Amino acid sequence: MKRNLSLLSFLLLPLLLISCGTADTDRPAPVLLISIDGMMTGYLDSVDTPAFDRLIAEGVLAEGMIPVFPTKTFPNHYSLVTGLYTENTGVISNNMYDAEMDASFSLGNREAVSDGRWYGGEPIWVTAENQGMRTATMFWPGSEAEIMGVRPTRWMPFDGSLPHETRIDSVISWLLVSDDSRPDFLTTYFSIVDTYGHRYGPWTDSLYAAVTIVDNALGYLLDELEHTGMSDKVNIIITSDHGMAQVTDERAIVIDEIINLDDVIVRDWSPVGMLQPVEGKTEEVYSALKAAEQNYTVYMKQDVPDVYRFKNHHRVPDIIMIADVGYAITTRSRLEQRGISGGVHGYDHRAPEMQAFFLASGPGFRTGERIDPFQLVHVYELMCNLLDLDPAPNDGHPDSLRHILK
Repeated sequence: MKRNLSLLSFLLLPLLLISCGTADTDRPAPVLLISIDGMMTGYLDSVDTPAFDRLIAEGVLAEGMIPVFPTKTFPNHYSLVTGLYTENTGVISNNMYDAEMDASFSLGNREAVSDGRWYGGEPIWVTAENQGMRTATMFWPGSEAEIMGVRPTRWMPFDGSLPHETRIDSVISWLLVSDDSRPDFLTTYFSIVDTYGHRYGPWTDSLYAAVTIVDNALGYLLDELEHTGMSDKVNIIITSDHGMAQVTDERAIVIDEIINLDDVIVRDWSPVGMLQPVEGKTEEVYSALKAAEQNYTVYMKQDVPDVYRFKNHHRVPDIIMIADVGYAITTRSRLEQRGISGGVHGYDHRAPEMQAFFLASGPGFRTGERIDPFQLVHVYELMCNLLDLDPAPNDGHPDSLRHILK
């Protein structure tokens, strides 16, 4: 639906005109990185999405994007902006423990989330700031912390109650500041698809309603960019961190019927059980889990397959359980009290159900392209390419996504 010129656009248009008159034509177009947590490409086939459709027609859509392991929110968001696998960032899950720091991390712990010691590698806002650029981040995991002594020029702590259109208004206002201080790299984040996916499961009408809500937000963004004359001046990259799989109560792995939980400290529960046995109990716990191995695979830390790029970090505990897709690790009391039915992610990153989302559109990208799935760690190099940045050491390849650029 065609929108009227918004009040925000009207008020900020003079700033844009001033900025356009003094712009450095050699300056790269700004990159706006948007995360739609839990988004999958296949959802677009089940719901009307005019904004997504417009971006797809004008840009590049991947059939999927292969996340890092485990397929959780913080590990994948941070790998997106560093180009590093989990074992090289140290962000091994949404919940973790560091014996050297004697500290625990959880995504709901503001103090931990804001502590730069948890984040290894160099995120792109640090890369950009160190090379003279300005950055502005909204809600991106890791961006609330000072990392390597650097923060984004502008950053916002997570506030899930902030309306979607208000988030877009902030992004537009950042883009419309005077040219010298306009951010070159920006982020924003939407969690509703993940929230509804957990609550109702993937491939449900409620989930599709969440996709529609995000499509409306993207439509608002596109309209604002058009109204302010920026529709062909910003490179937009829309990603997600993982997919989602359906779980039912019948697919519970009841761990306290296999081992005595007094023998372990559970660092993270499901679908990747991260277990640190108490002293003297490692072999007993591992043997019991191995003997009962059904609908999951258990490894000693040193035996976790290299393909996961996970085991070589000191935060990884001694025993790792990986549930099969569609199963969840829980206890008998939890199962009886609240069940496990709904959507779950965190599984093997190679599973089709876990594939993430990638869509890019803007002056730097080819138009009307569809590409095969690729590894998430290549996105950092892509963004450095768009911004003419010298990348920090990373696990991606500079040429992996060069073919989607003009």
